[in-house]
Amino acid sequence: MTARILLVEDELLVALSLREALSEAGFDVDCAYLGSTVIEERPGVEWDAALVDMALPDRSGATVIQHLLHQQPSLPVILTTGLETPETRRFAADHDLTLLPKPFDESTLVDLLRSVLMTEHA
Repeated sequence: MTARILLVEDELLVALSLREALSEAGFDVDCAYLGSTVIEERPGVEWDAALVDMALPDRSGATVIQHLLHQQPSLPVILTTGLETPETRRFAADHDLTLLPKPFDESTLVDLLRSVLMTEHA
């Protein structure tokens, strides 16, 4: 069974590049460019893992992640950020998230995602 991945990234070129890399790696990718898309338009949808950017134009990544974890408490989440702050590190630690600072290369993401999924299903 193919893992369903939620990708929440507002930078279109980054989102398209990541979506392509994840698809080529065999993942089924559901892409959202806004936090509201996840919260308001996809209630009840479940994913195997999520990749969420901390800085979104309409909602914070933290809000999106809290919503996702409320719906799926054991959902593995990778938090991406271009501005790693003590608050971001604390939020990631408090919610047991994997923090992936930008920029990162696609192979690092694919390897990390596979590792997170294997840990979750072990």
